[in-house]
Amino acid sequence: MKNHPVIYSAEIICVGTELLMGQVVNTNANFLASELASLGISSYRQIVIGDNQQRLAEQIRLSASRSDLVLLTGGLGPTSDDITMAVAAEVAGKKLVLNEESLDTMKSFYRRICRNMPVSNKKQAMLPEDAIVFQNANGTAPGAMFKAQIPSAENNEHEAYLVLLPGPPSEMRPMFTTQVRPMLEQYNSVRFRTEYVRLYGIGESTAEERVSDLIDNQTNPTIAPYASEGECLFRITQKFDKDDTTDLISPVIEIFKERFGEYIYEIGNRTLKEVVFDMLSEKKLTLSFAESCTAGMASGEFVDVPGSSKVLIGSVVAYDNRIKQQLLGVTSDVLENMGSVSRECAIEMAEGCRNLLNTDISVSITGIAGPSAYSTDKPVGLVYLALADKDGTIVSEIHLSGNRMRVRKVSVLHAFDMIRKRLLDYDS
Repeated sequence: MKNHPVIYSAEIICVGTELLMGQVVNTNANFLASELASLGISSYRQIVIGDNQQRLAEQIRLSASRSDLVLLTGGLGPTSDDITMAVAAEVAGKKLVLNEESLDTMKSFYRRICRNMPVSNKKQAMLPEDAIVFQNANGTAPGAMFKAQIPSAENNEHEAYLVLLPGPPSEMRPMFTTQVRPMLEQYNSVRFRTEYVRLYGIGESTAEERVSDLIDNQTNPTIAPYASEGECLFRITQKFDKDDTTDLISPVIEIFKERFGEYIYEIGNRTLKEVVFDMLSEKKLTLSFAESCTAGMASGEFVDVPGSSKVLIGSVVAYDNRIKQQLLGVTSDVLENMGSVSRECAIEMAEGCRNLLNTDISVSITGIAGPSAYSTDKPVGLVYLALADKDGTIVSEIHLSGNRMRVRKVSVLHAFDMIRKRLLDYDS
């Protein structure tokens, strides 16, 4: 495949009836689209096709007639419904031949797991003639790359590259990263570098207004705003030649820092909880949660971070008032006169949890997630959070919109951001 043309456009075809039926979440398309973008290859379409020979052949033929590269995932297994390799080879006019290296790799895989290789697996070693083969270090299905000459809409011969990859992400991702990506890098001199500016505590429209001049006048790099549950994200993308070392992103990021200040919790790919974990780890501080309306969601989210056991000591789910009193020491006076959803209750929950679990920081969350309000002065979405540490206790009152799950999720994010900002105060 020397003297190859430049690859500008691509389509992604994910094969599997289980994807069409919603039984499996399609994460492969997201991963591949991101990888292609970083290579300077435009991904124009993402398609999901079931295990149907005719429809798959039609789609491969159509995609290959209008794009330079067609990436296919799935359908490379040993069973009768694994048809991708055979169908793609037929569309490209290639014969399937036994690839001895792939067969040996499969046999070695089965020896490592102390099993005999089923005869049916030999099917996976039948690959298109003249194909570049990608051996699978994490499974049995090899991948392949080969050319297909397909008439375009104008009836001109269009040459496309077909790249076939296994469906399981644990096999597909390392195969793409270590074998396919280095090869595709040879096909395009244009590169894209992307940086993310992540904010919390400011709405998308307000954030966009602060940098509207940059967005309106953007050329290179480009700036794109995104919003998710309670957060705001800006993607800054620079287009450059692979030999160009000019950094156009850093000056833009400096402007973002000037205009957003502490709203920025990360420049990069870390989530808010990961940023908080790193800050706590660096300062060797311990953490606990006292949760009412979130019912363990904050601690559950935090333990998703690898190494969280170094920081998180424990949590108390105090959903019922008896638990608030018996474990956290919330007084009956507060519960009777102020209510379980109040500043006073949040303070006593945080301080009680900090004393109970003996942590440096404790955060409490109590609120009304819905669907019913307590009263007109305590509507759905009213949440109080308190943070207790060596310097005292601070309280935050927030009013959230949305359904029960959104109120709980955003409350957790606010708790994480509360910790982040408190730790920033330690440094000031």
